[in-house]
Amino acid sequence: MVDFVELCWLQDRPSLKDSLKELLGSSGQLIKKHFSSKELGRPVRAREVSRLPLAFVNHLEINPAFEGPQVRVLGETDDFLVLHKPPYLHCHPLSYSDKDTLLNFLVVENHWAPVLVNRENYDRGLLYRLDFETSGVMVAAKTSAYHRTMRAHFATSMKRKFYWAIVDGDFVREGAWTHFFRPTGVGGAKQKVEDASSEHALEGTLTVLKVSSHQGKSLLLVKLQTGLRHQIRAQLAHLGSPILGDELYGGARAERLFLHALRYEFSETVEDPDAELFGVFFDLNSALQVSHDMFGRF
Repeated sequence: MVDFVELCWLQDRPSLKDSLKELLGSSGQLIKKHFSSKELGRPVRAREVSRLPLAFVNHLEINPAFEGPQVRVLGETDDFLVLHKPPYLHCHPLSYSDKDTLLNFLVVENHWAPVLVNRENYDRGLLYRLDFETSGVMVAAKTSAYHRTMRAHFATSMKRKFYWAIVDGDFVREGAWTHFFRPTGVGGAKQKVEDASSEHALEGTLTVLKVSSHQGKSLLLVKLQTGLRHQIRAQLAHLGSPILGDELYGGARAERLFLHALRYEFSETVEDPDAELFGVFFDLNSALQVSHDMFGRF
């Protein structure tokens, strides 16, 4: 597959860097990401052919190819699209070369409205993100006005967010929990959780109820009050119950990371009852009914 385009220059130019800035309007930072300093500093001659990477030429465009697990459309209104995100799928690309994201699926299936929103950013109309390993309900705005309104007031607009998680053993630490988070590791790849506040730490709160216990596992219903990176994963591990399959935070190895975004409540309520492999351990119909009964306890 060709991953570059050829460009023939029509006249002499002082440097490749200045030429690319003038021709494509590219930022210096983006140009440096794709070309060496030596390449950028040399002059360009008339009739010379340059090879430009597709990921550079198509920066912020979504690749019209999808390579990933099955995505489903759960519902749609004039304002937003509701999707089921399977585990091990990214929400949005970081480069034109990425093909394993929800947005690639939307392009391939001609669901263009959320892709045409917020075009100056790769996350387009997505109102929030889920971890690569997490499954569940995703909401994407279909209009710029709705996207601006929801993103500007997300903390108050998304009134309640519920997740399912499976942990080993009989979970006994139900209740509301507040801890303090600091990124650690290379690039902040992991969250360190502490009981007391410290400098630069962010406060995170969630509430946990046990839906059921079976086969040495507990199914938890988690109300996510805040929305820090890896919050549920790190906080449950700090409580002594890492999520099954979450080896980063001490969970036992499993077919997947057993965390599922079940329900988001805002101007409307959207839900994704398809927790896939959760049925290996629990009767999902019964678990869903018990969860619905528990919503009033939050």
